Amino acid sequence: MLTHKGTVTLTTRRLVLRRIAVDDVEAMFRNYASDDKVTKYLSWNTYADMEKLREYVESFIPSYENLEYYHWGITMNGEFIGTINLHAISNKNEHCELGYCMGSRWWNNGIMTEAAAEVIRFAFEELNVNKICALHDVENPASGMVMQKNGMKREGLLREHTVRRDGTHGDMAWYAILKSEWNDNGK
Repeated sequence: MLTHKGTVTLTTRRLVLRRIAVDDVEAMFRNYASDDKVTKYLSWNTYADMEKLREYVESFIPSYENLEYYHWGITMNGEFIGTINLHAISNKNEHCELGYCMGSRWWNNGIMTEAAAEVIRFAFEELNVNKICALHDVENPASGMVMQKNGMKREGLLREHTVRRDGTHGDMAWYAILKSEWNDNGK
């Protein structure tokens, strides 16, 4: 049985993961939401208008009242640099999916691996999920490296599972980690 807590603040050695606020919109826009490199393989389009981003943020803020809603802003040294979330939560089957994005200026520094490790720990230790899944476009192997560095194993390939913004069909690699595997890694 899952024990929901909602989007509580989590901290790591370098990061604070916290609820997103309307005051974060300017930094979100500047640091990643307006960057085509960041959104190239994501399900949402690059924001050209900060007001549209503000409307989006305002639309999900009430969701924080739901204890089954998990959507963190990633901050480092007080700077808002990305987001990470748990979604597709199944209470019955005790699993969820992990999703994330971060500004390209912070890529290749282990930051997302660190954020994902803390959210995975939270999901296993505090929510009591049994399995965490994630997927990435095969043309974005760096996202898969975050999964692999956190002990996730590739379980399969979802062929032509997504339509990219350029109209091509993309294959998605499906990864997962079980609580027992995570525990076996000395966590």
